[in-house]
Amino acid sequence: MSMANLDAQLSKMQTLMAEKSIKMYSENNPIMAHKFSADPAVLVYKDTVYVYSTNDMQQLEYSEGKEENRYNKINTLNLYSSKDLVNWTDLGEIAVAGKTGSAGDAKWATNSWAPAIAYKNIGGKDKFFLYFADSGNGIGVLTADSPEGPFTDPIKKPLISRQTPNCANVNWLFDPAVFVDKDGKGYLYFGGGHDPEKYEHPKTARCLALADDMISIVGTPETIDAPFLFEDSGINRIGDTYYYTYCTNWTSRNDSKDKDKMPIAVIGYMTSKSPLGPFEYKGYTLENPSTYFGTSGNNHHWIFEFKNKWYIAYHAQTLEKIVGLEKGGYRSLFINDFNINADGSLPVQRGTKDGVKQVTGFNPFEKVPAATFHSGRYSAVTSKQTLFATKDKSYVIVKGVDFSKDLSKIAVEFAAAEKKGSVSFYIDSFRDEGNCLVSVKAKKNKTVEEKIKFDSKFKGQHDLYIVLSEGTELVSWQFN
Repeated sequence: MSMANLDAQLSKMQTLMAEKSIKMYSENNPIMAHKFSADPAVLVYKDTVYVYSTNDMQQLEYSEGKEENRYNKINTLNLYSSKDLVNWTDLGEIAVAGKTGSAGDAKWATNSWAPAIAYKNIGGKDKFFLYFADSGNGIGVLTADSPEGPFTDPIKKPLISRQTPNCANVNWLFDPAVFVDKDGKGYLYFGGGHDPEKYEHPKTARCLALADDMISIVGTPETIDAPFLFEDSGINRIGDTYYYTYCTNWTSRNDSKDKDKMPIAVIGYMTSKSPLGPFEYKGYTLENPSTYFGTSGNNHHWIFEFKNKWYIAYHAQTLEKIVGLEKGGYRSLFINDFNINADGSLPVQRGTKDGVKQVTGFNPFEKVPAATFHSGRYSAVTSKQTLFATKDKSYVIVKGVDFSKDLSKIAVEFAAAEKKGSVSFYIDSFRDEGNCLVSVKAKKNKTVEEKIKFDSKFKGQHDLYIVLSEGTELVSWQFN
């Protein structure tokens, strides 16, 4: 590794992903291809979508892809944000579990899997609540005053454990889902697994009411009899109906009279007129990722509404072979449209690499973190969420940038830089020098401003290519 790479603190796996992980221009899925993430939980807050996820990249750093993903080294969560569902900002890692000496505030927990997220206005102030699974042994909760944290543990112990009423015999106390209803009341859903002889009706899902503080529970958890349940609770209110969704198990259906009712490892759904049920089984709404992409693996989802349209987030193992990992189980995040029939029933959704349409133009006139892009090549995101060029002419693409206003200058903030380092900004293509808006010479740990002569032919919505010389480390940029 070069001195420049050491300065940027790139790991071997970060460099591998920067150089081998490929996401085509036409593909909006996976949402980010430079690191592995799984088990999405989505928060819509004001004009921004936040996605919290299990940090499969942390496991990859340990295994280097020579072992299957066993999840046992994961004690942080990944966080991404977007305002248009096409360009995403890597907001870094949230330290969660701290039992093994790591930085997480939940000192009682070893792992952080499958998060759930919600916010609630308490005392006139929005508070954010991040729930997580400590392996299959319990559910914890962290709180913050911002969706980006910092998150701390307010109760210093599990919120749900084997000592919680009606939870001692749940195979896996994990995979939480959380929901705040229109009246401000919160609800939590979790559980999974099954005994061999109880695979048709495991009865290992639970739901409960949260207290007003969102960090304690009310009463005894209720049992949800979800057919063929395996894992991955989800909850939504659509109209006046509550939808409980979950992933089905892997047991053969050959001996079941309901074998055609609920295929293996799909997302099933049940409905109720009450958030705590009883829930009635209706069918399934998302196939296993193998149906869409030819790569099998577990299924995990989150259904959400943004700008009056419904979407589904999930994960799939499409990148691990592309980057050449010897072993598998390393997952990436996808988002697709989520369709709802007029009668409230859920059709089987389409999973695609095309993904969703950009919902709004990208604003270049506010400070943009460098770890914000649609796709790229030879560009690594460091642990400081800076953008580092591992080779000359590395680049990232920001799709659909709104250049409806004239540009007069640009401010570019650098971290590390080689002596002849630079970054150039191109419209629509970096193959044509006539499309270059501006080139900026890098200065280590400095913000550099350059004037721009803006050609009116570039007015409107265009793609922006940010091209870096090897060893250049970018912190942020902003047009004026």
